[in-house]
Amino acid sequence: MNIDKAGKSYWDHKWESSSLLNAVDPHVSGLNNYVNRKFHEYFQKVFSGMDANGKRLLEIGCARSQWLPYFNKEFGFEVTGVDYSEVGCEMAQAILEKQGAKGTVCCEDFFTPSKVLIEQFDVVVSFGVLEHFQDTAGCISAFSRFLRPGGIMITSVPNMVSMIGYLQKIINRPVFDIHVLLDKNSLCKSHKDAGLNILDCDYFLSTYFAVCNLAGLSTNTISWYIKKIVLAVFARFSMAVWFLESKVVKFRATKLMSGYINCLARKQ
Repeated sequence: MNIDKAGKSYWDHKWESSSLLNAVDPHVSGLNNYVNRKFHEYFQKVFSGMDANGKRLLEIGCARSQWLPYFNKEFGFEVTGVDYSEVGCEMAQAILEKQGAKGTVCCEDFFTPSKVLIEQFDVVVSFGVLEHFQDTAGCISAFSRFLRPGGIMITSVPNMVSMIGYLQKIINRPVFDIHVLLDKNSLCKSHKDAGLNILDCDYFLSTYFAVCNLAGLSTNTISWYIKKIVLAVFARFSMAVWFLESKVVKFRATKLMSGYINCLARKQ
């Protein structure tokens, strides 16, 4: 059985202590929205030449999702989300309604989905889900059950084999430990082992230290405040790099510094 290393109680607590977010809006300028704009550029390339109207997109691990309304409003997909956290699903549905976007949220385990969801989607996306399961290929196989033949899967995971992962390990080891360490090659291989054809797999973003977090740590200690300051410094470093990218030169995404790894694959 493929067990979530974080566990449902971890996610329930995380969402219960979080507020509702607005949908991703790639048209907002400024460095605070830089990552969303870069993801938008990525998705524009992925979906170029595809008429998304009438196409169905599923987000796996959709709790408190900012992405479901984005995919509906920016591309015209009929969107559905699936997650096993009740509170996370309620928040995802609330964000859809808040943004005036049409979509459905299903509260269930993606390893044992309702039959009405199997092979019903043209696109399956996930953000920061796969890396919490030890059997990576088995998890991808579960994802692929939702895809129609010929459908595409977009998997994005944090790059925990980078300096970012090393920083996470130092400042908050418990969060680091709920991640399976994946690099570009292992992510690509796992998709192949699950029977998918790889279209593209690479590191994404030159840097993004804001991936690191202090979740679960007591906020009433000097250590927490010091760690918060350290994270803020590294986050500002990333923003400085993005500023240079937008004004001077584009830096290459690398294993050492990238924030994410994105894999694009097709079901046979």
